Amino acid sequence: MKYCKLILGLLLFFGLISAQNGISQPNEAEKEDETELKFRLDYTRFRASDSLVYLEFYTSLPRSALTYVPEDERLRADFITTAQVLQGDSVIASKQWRNVNYADSLAEVQKEHLLFSQNHFTLNEGNYNLKVNINDPNSPISGEYTAPIEIALFSQTDLSISDLQMSSNITRSSEKTPFVKNGYYIMPHPSGVYGLVLPMLFSYAEVYHLSDASSDSGKYYTVEYQIMDADGKVVKKIEPKVREKPGESSVEVNALNVATLVSGMYTIVMNITDLENDASYNSFRKFFVYREADFADGGARFKQTEEINTMGSPGLDADRYDAMAEKQLDQEFEFTRYVSTKEERDTWKTLKREGKIKFLKEFWAKRDQTPTTPANEFKRDYLARVEYANRRFRGTFKDGWKTDRGRVILVYGQPDEVQRNPMTNEAKAYEVWFYYSIQGGVEFIFVDKRDMEDYELVHSTARGELYDPEWYRFVQIHQDYYE
Repeated sequence: MKYCKLILGLLLFFGLISAQNGISQPNEAEKEDETELKFRLDYTRFRASDSLVYLEFYTSLPRSALTYVPEDERLRADFITTAQVLQGDSVIASKQWRNVNYADSLAEVQKEHLLFSQNHFTLNEGNYNLKVNINDPNSPISGEYTAPIEIALFSQTDLSISDLQMSSNITRSSEKTPFVKNGYYIMPHPSGVYGLVLPMLFSYAEVYHLSDASSDSGKYYTVEYQIMDADGKVVKKIEPKVREKPGESSVEVNALNVATLVSGMYTIVMNITDLENDASYNSFRKFFVYREADFADGGARFKQTEEINTMGSPGLDADRYDAMAEKQLDQEFEFTRYVSTKEERDTWKTLKREGKIKFLKEFWAKRDQTPTTPANEFKRDYLARVEYANRRFRGTFKDGWKTDRGRVILVYGQPDEVQRNPMTNEAKAYEVWFYYSIQGGVEFIFVDKRDMEDYELVHSTARGELYDPEWYRFVQIHQDYYE
């Protein structure tokens, strides 16, 4: 019975990792393929410049998965990594490199010994796929994973933080290797699994746009770490530490002992506060803890009673609502015009400030599509699209999110393809947006009717949208247009 429970626990836990960290997990069919090379893949995004993002990615694979061949008096194994950045069917960038590992005998080649590889791409803002293939030239085995990557530019002026890079160890170093950044040797840890064997969770992050100091307190910033479980409950919190600003940017390296946590999925959150202007920003990353004893009969994992959280999370930043003025709360709720119901909008009008704070948290929590995680991806993505629409589609007399293109972005997300047609002597400027995975494929057509960059929706094949098969009449320019 104990053995069965242990096996069940292992299956549940590693099934959870597969579901939450699909980037580096093969599917069941792949696991049965003896020619499939199993490896882990992870990535981190850093600021490269105002208009570029530095995408760093890492792989790890068991040393024993490779075939070692004699070379002189030793054994040699090779693996070739090919990485591509794809946008649709187009290859935006690609790299290929060879890694070599030596052994004195096969006895020293153990499965638990991992081989790491690291590289990077510098990318413009956009949505991409990162495709990584690893093959062993001395055998028929190879493996391939594809990860969707969203590249958003870091603010040019405001406080921001890179992704948190998970690591198994970080030390000071002046070596010239891909694993060294800003004087730190950072050992990648693509699996994100910690426990009794690897109790210390090391993390690395970069802080951008710290303000110039105008007072003594403004010379400093604080950094705070906390760990939340899958239900969003804080299970470990480190008191804020005060750091002196080294300049406009800084590097944060931290180590937390997570071996006391029960097996499961967690989120580490880092918060930075600039004491010059009280601006705050946080960055977070999922990780996993595995302790074999938790799955034994009577272990901590079996003692836990799972509570199903049907409401979901209001988001990692939900505490900010408590400090917001009523006008700020009204503004955020107004952004939800396209996804809120009439009943919700009517209820909002009857509420005072305290009621609006509670309502807004519940509004987002009800729409959380991953209630088992502390982050609310729906809210994060929706508000990010509001910001994008305001930046890209601001009209002559209205904010970008209120324009037709802004509404479509908020409701349907980014289009898969955009066909832009500039103005000519015979036709006004217009755009055709294609969504291939919605309702079997739909399109939206926007025309700049007044030649003022205010594109209006004139036709769509999506259900419930404006449908006008004679839409091209809005594009055609009549002769009297120039008279």
